[in-house]
This record gives sequence, C-alpha cells and structure tokens, in this order.
Amino acid sequence: MDIIAAGELVRHAYANTLLNVSHRFDVGGAQAFFLDDETLVIPGSNEISDYPEFNLDISKIKGDSGRFYHRGFLRHAQLVFTFAKGLQPKFVIGHSLGGASAQIVGSSLGIPTIAFASPKVLSGAKKVRGEHHVVNYQRMDDPICFMPPGKKKFRHIGKTYWMAPNTLDIGFNHKVLEYIKIIKAARTNPKLPQRWPV
Repeated sequence: MDIIAAGELVRHAYANTLLNVSHRFDVGGAQAFFLDDETLVIPGSNEISDYPEFNLDISKIKGDSGRFYHRGFLRHAQLVFTFAKGLQPKFVIGHSLGGASAQIVGSSLGIPTIAFASPKVLSGAKKVRGEHHVVNYQRMDDPICFMPPGKKKFRHIGKTYWMAPNTLDIGFNHKVLEYIKIIKAARTNPKLPQRWPV
C-alpha cells in the first residue's frame, strides 16, 4: 500500500469521511473501519475517556502470546481484534492509539500493517510472531512516539522509520496531516519506503 494513501485513509477516518466502508466498529471506546478492499483503519484517541481507559494505563499485562504488553493498548487492541478477526482484513492502518492497536492486531493476524505516530506497546526485545509485517512511521518531534518513556519498559513492534523535519519544532506535530507532509518531503535516512510491504 502507498504510505501517503494510508495516511489519507486515517485522516478521513478522523473526519468520518471514509468512502467504501463496509463495517464500522465503535465499542468500549475503540473505533475501527473495515473497507470494501479489506483494509482495517483504526483512528486514535478521539474521546476524553480514551486517556484513562487506554493511553494512561501503562502497567504490563501478559497477552495471549505469553508476552507482556502495555495494558491499555492491549485492551484497545483486543476490542479491535474481536471485530477484525471475523472479517479477515488484508491490511491494517492506525494512528496514535490506533497505531498502538494496529501494531498488536497486525502482528497477531500476520498481515501488513502501517502505524503512524504510535506509542510503544511491547515489553522486551524478543520478537513476537508476525512482527515482520508491521512498520511504524514516527516523527522525532512527536512526543507520543516516545511514550511511555523509558527504553527498557516498552518498544514498538516491527520496523520503525524515524523522520525529522528540517528544523525541530517540539510542538505537537502528532496529527496525521503532519505525518503526510513530512513523508511527502521524504527527509529520512535511510530512505523512507513509499510502499508497505516493500
């Protein structure tokens, strides 16, 4: 899938202007959209309750894989996974909280996954099954990508590409539109793949 097109799908999910949606999911604070082309799109936090329910619940919990995850992100991913499993998506895209969920859902289902601006979800260095299917696009000036803090506590699932603007702006460059802009500018080293899987 084209990375810019994936970002645009997330942008439209937030605006509730996605086309070709065959199934919508909104349960327990988690939202997702299943498209006619079998793509699962998971937007991030859009309710105040997402913060105490998912984002700020940073204790570790053992998942079905036997690995330890960020408790709040695993809870969100389990809700989305229940929806997605029966639909059998061919691709997963997520942003922020949705990116955290996408990392877990995509690796669990073993399907190509793109996560934008996603926080860290997995404890430990050992890879999980399906991890090679996941890619993360992160901005160096987006503090959410470094959450929760502490290198030894949690990490991203899959390959991670870090992008830096020409001048660092430690503002809140977390919106998916800011990601689309920097990907279009292609200011990365190594060169940023424009499609996933490569």
